[in-house]
Amino acid sequence: MEFSLALTIDAHSMGESEAQKKSLLINDFFGQVNSYIKDRKYGNDIYQYLVSLYIVNLPKGYEHLHKDFKPKYTEYKALINKFSGDKMEIEKQFHYSIKVTGERFKEFVSASETQSRKILAQEILNSLSNLDALPKKVKDFDKEKLKSDMKQFFKEHDLV
Repeated sequence: MEFSLALTIDAHSMGESEAQKKSLLINDFFGQVNSYIKDRKYGNDIYQYLVSLYIVNLPKGYEHLHKDFKPKYTEYKALINKFSGDKMEIEKQFHYSIKVTGERFKEFVSASETQSRKILAQEILNSLSNLDALPKKVKDFDKEKLKSDMKQFFKEHDLV
């Protein structure tokens, strides 16, 4: 199973240089999680676990611009990129979003690299409850094993 990230980060609120550093840290962090998860077996009903991570500082009144992406399971979908014409296929993907906003955003921006990783770990652990929204047709997937493995990974790296 592939553990993937779609990142949106608010460079305007934290500064371009800091946003670039945090982006590298986040991508490295998700890469480490993916390396740990990718060769483990959880079943055949989910090939890709995609998290859309929004790290944004939204002004009051603009919260609607970044609504949570509700958990969604896509068994199969064929797409064509309207700009390039490339064909894409989504197969057995579970996708949802995590938002780091408000005080948590400020904490993340000002945190050290280690503390930032701890915040990410906590946000991911909290988000694992989204697995409970899997549709009934997803039968061959051991969500409890994934939750356990994630907790173990974060413990091994002193993040929880």
